[in-house]
Amino acid sequence: MELNIHILRNELEHVSGYRGERDYLERSLSFYTLYQPDCVLRRDTLYLVDSVSLAAKIPGKESGTALLIIEGEEQEAAGYPDGCAWICMDGSLSADALLARLQDIFEKYDRWERGLSSVLSGERSIEALCRISLPIFHNPVMVHNREYELMAYAEAGGASFPYSLLQEGTNYLDRNITDELFFRSDYLTTLEFETPQFWSNEGEEYITIYSNIFDEDQEYWGRIVIDGVNGSLTEGHLALLSVFTEAVRALAVRHSGSKFNALAAFKNYALEYLRSPSGFDADKLLMAMRLAGWKRNGPFFCVCMELTEAGQELHSAAYESVLFDHQLYGYLSLEYEDRLLLLCNLGLGLEGRDEECRRLAYIVRDNLFKSGISTEFSDFFQFPDYFRQAEAALQSGKECSSTQWLFKFEDYALHYVLNRGANTLPMRTLIPPSILKLIRYDRTHDTSYYKTLLNYIEFDSHTAKAIDDLYIHRNTFKSRIKKIRELLEMELDSPQERLYLMLIFRILRRYPELASEQEVGL
Repeated sequence: MELNIHILRNELEHVSGYRGERDYLERSLSFYTLYQPDCVLRRDTLYLVDSVSLAAKIPGKESGTALLIIEGEEQEAAGYPDGCAWICMDGSLSADALLARLQDIFEKYDRWERGLSSVLSGERSIEALCRISLPIFHNPVMVHNREYELMAYAEAGGASFPYSLLQEGTNYLDRNITDELFFRSDYLTTLEFETPQFWSNEGEEYITIYSNIFDEDQEYWGRIVIDGVNGSLTEGHLALLSVFTEAVRALAVRHSGSKFNALAAFKNYALEYLRSPSGFDADKLLMAMRLAGWKRNGPFFCVCMELTEAGQELHSAAYESVLFDHQLYGYLSLEYEDRLLLLCNLGLGLEGRDEECRRLAYIVRDNLFKSGISTEFSDFFQFPDYFRQAEAALQSGKECSSTQWLFKFEDYALHYVLNRGANTLPMRTLIPPSILKLIRYDRTHDTSYYKTLLNYIEFDSHTAKAIDDLYIHRNTFKSRIKKIRELLEMELDSPQERLYLMLIFRILRRYPELASEQEVGL
């Protein structure tokens, strides 16, 4: 979702005041919700608040927080932290009416992004991309190549060009149009820009937007022109136009014979990110993911696959990577150092991690591979951490069960922590996913299951001591433990499971900064 606060302001009526943070073009909004006290503020979420005075009392408000104030004035909100973005409404719309309007807006932009992906996956025309983008840009769109051949254009309703585009009997722009373009300094001086650019006459509103298309060799291929621009399209749409440009580029170079390989781009950027997560431009990876049909958020897990046994080369990593690309739907295969990394996207309709592990077991056994399997994670950008977790599973599995082929991290987590300590992996990868699930359940339902489990483990199943510490009735405690067992999908009576949980709880208590990092309340 590339919707940002600036676009949202333009889509809303009854606005009395507005301020966008400095980097609003890079800051996208994925969700909207009514603000609830004690919620953890997310930088990709828009929070609805009744008034400026209530908004001012929100704790933890900082640069990057986005607020929609149902009734307020611009001057009242002027004292918010630098970088905090807000839209003040004039109070004529109720919270329910605003939520309904926001739902329409978010669905509109979500449909557009899904439409781009469907056109790319179906290898439809550039013109189809232009048509589905009309409701977003509200202006006529055309695409031409470097020879001024018209590749596509779209007009609808009031969005139409004031001139004829084609020379009669050809697919090229009308000569009068190209002559006019040659004499416009803006057209020539913007040919080298890699990002979309507005152009306006002095004292006038924006009248044209240019977005250049470069091929795989970074040679100028052509450009997108949105002409006759009206006030509904502003700088807030530049992020959307960048997405649109990449989609057009993918089809354009395919049309010209030099096929843009979305999968190869996705692999290259993912490898760059794996090697240097902190220094990599995340927008590149997000764009490649979108073109490959992947979303950032969803259920994922990593596989670290070893292709050699006892120093003997049995397989080529490059060959196996290509093989997996064709045989395993929903996976991204990367050659990394002397191993093969498989990223599984369960959100693409796969049955689940357990079923995929059974499927992988046959491949691993038949090819004499050994593989470590990470636990599930929900943010694609965390995959370097979970690849390290999968490596740890492979390492510990080979030490404990050398005759087996497939090693899940949860089966060897205790062995790993006891032998190598807890500071060799990111803390989030050591906390069992079911515990994080329990914490999220507590936040959503205002329960205390995490604290109850903590006491249950700390007091080594001595129910009376745990109950005394929690100040609750025995029946309440028993009811909580029953629910915890259902949510955890763990065997709490297993000495190994209990010892591992005790270690994790002790680590989180000893290092509160790690607990804060995981948003764990102790």
